[in-house]
Amino acid sequence: MIWPVKEEHQREEMSKMWNFFHVGQRDPIHQRMIWGKGVPNPRPPKNLTFTAEAYPCVSDRKQAFIDRAIKLNRAGYNVYTCFNPVSAVFGGDQLNGLAVKDADIVRRRFLLVDLDRVATGAPATIDELSEVFEVAGQIERDYFFSKGLNPITVNSGNGAHIYFPIDLPNDGASKPLCQKMLQALAAKYDTPTVKVDTSVFNAGRITKVPGSVARKGLEVEDPTELEERRYRMAYFV
Repeated sequence: MIWPVKEEHQREEMSKMWNFFHVGQRDPIHQRMIWGKGVPNPRPPKNLTFTAEAYPCVSDRKQAFIDRAIKLNRAGYNVYTCFNPVSAVFGGDQLNGLAVKDADIVRRRFLLVDLDRVATGAPATIDELSEVFEVAGQIERDYFFSKGLNPITVNSGNGAHIYFPIDLPNDGASKPLCQKMLQALAAKYDTPTVKVDTSVFNAGRITKVPGSVARKGLEVEDPTELEERRYRMAYFV
C-alpha cells in the first residue's frame, strides 16, 4: 500500500459498526472475504461465521470478528458482512465455509444505496471520489437532512454507501419493492460518471466492513496526488 493504515484506526471504525448493525444474544455474525478484482496473486473467497455457540458472549463474538477481519484484510482480502440480521439457526461456522443466502436473513433492517463510479476497475482518484460524494450529498439532503434525520453513510474506499433504515419482512413482496426503490433512485440521481447500483436489493446482500482497506486493481502513485490511485480504508462519514 502507498499509505499504510494503522490497526488502531481499523479497530475503531469496525467497532462503530455495532452501533448500527445490532447483534442480538443469539445472532451469528457472518464475514465474507473476497480477493479484490485485478489485485495480483488472487485467492479463493472465504466465509466465516462467528456463532453464539462458539462465543456465548456477544462482545467476544464481535471481537473475534474484528480480529479475523484485520488479519485477513492485511493479508490482502476485502472484508464484507451482512447488514441484515442472520437467523440464529444458520448452519455456518468458522470451519465449514457456508455462505449466507437470502433465505437465512430474518428481516430486512436496511436498504443499501451503493454509489460508485461508472468505471470501477481501479482505485478512485480524489476527484472521482468527490464526484461520488456530490451525488451522495444530494440523496442525504433529500431523504435525511430535509426531514431532520442523520444518514448512516460510509466512504467505502472507492464510493459511498448510504444505509436507508427500513423494517420489512424478508418475503416475496419486499424484494421487488426494494428493487424498485433502487431503480427510482438511479433514475433520479445517476450521472454520466456516478451510478446507483440497482442490483443490491437482495436480503442477504453483503457490504464492505468499515475499518477494512478496500482493494481493487493496482495502486498508482502521483506526486501531485491528483491522479493518485490508492487503496483506502472504508470509514463512517
